[in-house]
Amino acid sequence: MIGQALGKYRVVEKLGEGGMGIVYRARDEGLNRNVAVKILPPGALTDEVSRKRFRKEALTLAKLNHPNIESLYDLDNKDGVDFLVMEYVPGATLAERLAGGPLPEKEVLTLGMQVAAALEEAHDQGVAHRDLKPGNIGVTPKGQVKVLDFGLAKVLPQAAEVDITVSLTETPAMAGTLPYMPPELLRGEPTDTRADIYSLGVVLYEMSTGQRPFREPLASRLTDAILHQLPNTPRTLNPSVSPELERIILKCMEKKQENRYQSAKELRVDLGRLLPSTAGAAPARR
Repeated sequence: MIGQALGKYRVVEKLGEGGMGIVYRARDEGLNRNVAVKILPPGALTDEVSRKRFRKEALTLAKLNHPNIESLYDLDNKDGVDFLVMEYVPGATLAERLAGGPLPEKEVLTLGMQVAAALEEAHDQGVAHRDLKPGNIGVTPKGQVKVLDFGLAKVLPQAAEVDITVSLTETPAMAGTLPYMPPELLRGEPTDTRADIYSLGVVLYEMSTGQRPFREPLASRLTDAILHQLPNTPRTLNPSVSPELERIILKCMEKKQENRYQSAKELRVDLGRLLPSTAGAAPARR
């Protein structure tokens, strides 16, 4: 695929791969800019009905216009290959950043506020992420968050099921999506935007402590822990975490939806209170 052209997009290098497809950096030869091209899994769009549904949902995603959300530019099919064209986000994913251990609290707060702001905008537009995890959070060299793959778990349900199935069957169980899934999803119950709040709580926990809240090696035990056990408090693992941030994290991760933050805005404002200079301000919309 490297060096090949998909319409006006020339593929330069592979960036990553997952259940949602393979992502490449490509060059938009018409506008002379870098873009990210996601090649959808074979069979993701099996017929004209699924293709129309995908296009309709993708048009909704393309309307998301926020500095902390990766923009969707285009979707197309060339030579039987379905692909999405998105904003190219330089830098590293949060997962790569966390490989070095926990982050300072100020950075946890600034990054967490940006993710919450992205969720706030998307939720206001009726879009849930459904697969929030460090690997889906880009951080530019200047520290700007870009939440990736917004809503694709709904647009590509079969691909999302692949990610979840892999997480449920893999050993170790810490791979993939499962560690960030809320209890109601594991129980097969209806979910809403508060599922994203839970997932962000797990991400905040991991940023603060360098560990995920539940570390059971087998998927069955990990699932049971998410459903029934309480995590170690963040301050137990990292005493430098402030009591206020610990309270926020644990509220996000409440087992019952009604006990969590009820909106991303509420969470963003609380995080902002720990950074007095920000006063919980949301980034300006583009």
